[in-house]
Amino acid sequence: MGDLGLGREFQTWHQFSTFFDDWCEKHKVLFIIASLKPLISLRQNPLHYQPSLAETLRFRFVRLICKHSGTYVGQSTVQRNRLSEKIDCPASITLRLGPKKDRLVVIEANLEHNHHLSELEFAHQFKRHQLKASLGLPIRITNSISKRFLAPDLIWNLEDYSKAKDKGMCELLAVLDGLFKADVGAKVKLVFQEDVAVLNSIFLATSRMRELVQHFPARLFLERAACLDADFELYTVLCQDANGRGREVAYCLARHGLPDLLIFIVASLVQSAPDIKLQVKVVTVGAGVTGLDAVEEVLPCARVQICRLQVLEALYRKACELAVPKEDQIRNLLLNLANADSPRVYSQYLSDLEDVAPLSFLQYFLERWHPHKGMWVECWAFEKNRECSFLDHLSAHRRKLLTVLSPPMALAACVQGLLDLQALHAETATLNVAPVVEQFHAACLPDSADLVAEELNLVLNAHCELKDTPDGFLLEESTCSFLVSRDLSTCSCSIYMAHRLPCRHIFAARLWAGESLFDPRLLPNMPDRHRDITELEEC
Repeated sequence: MGDLGLGREFQTWHQFSTFFDDWCEKHKVLFIIASLKPLISLRQNPLHYQPSLAETLRFRFVRLICKHSGTYVGQSTVQRNRLSEKIDCPASITLRLGPKKDRLVVIEANLEHNHHLSELEFAHQFKRHQLKASLGLPIRITNSISKRFLAPDLIWNLEDYSKAKDKGMCELLAVLDGLFKADVGAKVKLVFQEDVAVLNSIFLATSRMRELVQHFPARLFLERAACLDADFELYTVLCQDANGRGREVAYCLARHGLPDLLIFIVASLVQSAPDIKLQVKVVTVGAGVTGLDAVEEVLPCARVQICRLQVLEALYRKACELAVPKEDQIRNLLLNLANADSPRVYSQYLSDLEDVAPLSFLQYFLERWHPHKGMWVECWAFEKNRECSFLDHLSAHRRKLLTVLSPPMALAACVQGLLDLQALHAETATLNVAPVVEQFHAACLPDSADLVAEELNLVLNAHCELKDTPDGFLLEESTCSFLVSRDLSTCSCSIYMAHRLPCRHIFAARLWAGESLFDPRLLPNMPDRHRDITELEEC
């Protein structure tokens, strides 16, 4: 065990905890924390160097002992002896803040154990990430809250437990506290590793996101949208609104490699908006998402589709990785397989692939993709001969993420950035008004169409706050405010009052609510262009 010796240095607590997990797993040993001294003490004013290091190093002294040393956290030696004879293993490891106050250094490494640990016991008791646990949160609470949505008052309790003990957790809880104060209908889950206060995932859906999925539940899209840091990645669920735009309806920040993540996200979404359970018709996911067969248990009326282009990209990468001969021929066969217009045609091309592809690639295809052919091949598609908007929605969403996320970031900053995207300006910034302008030009007289086009273009630079009120949608600008009716057809502004044509406020509210920007019902009763020209010719 000589790879963890005296003098070994670690620049961050994350570096040490990751190394120590790997080291314990390699040598099949179990250690527990005997003593910790935070870098910043509540009893002393922090030194000038400490605030910047508190988040990265966390501690100035750490002592780890063998799980069988006879010292158990929360359990006395007497209680232990009643169960079995105490082993008193001498193995221990101690780290202390180095002389330059910028790293942790191993000052003690007694690595020899006086007992044998069976593989079964190690497999049962070893849990990764234990050193990253939130020190302030009791396990009985983290186990309990993992099974339900958080209540605002529970956030306050968690903040009290974490105060001054876990800066990262405190910052995250402060962000969530701010969310609940602004949006009492938000739904949040914090899921911790069982029996260890290690945060595994965060599920988040604001009231607006829940309203969107309830209004547009038919088509959902789910994919890994971003890698946040060395530990966490972001998954996003999108719906498609009446304008054909992908809209965020749920976020999940999850630790890499979590099992059953898809079913957790889908189940949490249904719990946050129960009415959608029988209304979702199709869920399209990325090629890297696993656990697809379990979705139907939660959404019994839904089909699951895998993005066909992503499947082909995965197959092409595998062929290149295996350096298969006749790669161009195999790529063509895979393309034909994906676009097969009947099961018989698919079987034909599969037979051709079996004749040409090497065994290693064929085995990969048959084990990974053939069992799910009904989810990505054209003939089994939810809607045949129709382009899937999955990649367009995902690309637009990732462009939005670039404005608020710059990984690596702390979880609190990531969550705050995602919440900042749930604002009107985030939607107007990505709006293409040209197709809508064309529709209005085709539907009404030139002067009216020009006025509507001007108002539509003003939406792009709108600087206002939008609030959903019982009377309608209130848009507050720097010097005044306007009220758009609940049916999104009238406005209190002078532009609408004078012309009875949709104004920038109506368009902004419709965009926010996901309703179609072009709606003939928004136009007053007037002759359309065709009828106007016909009447002139008759004269």
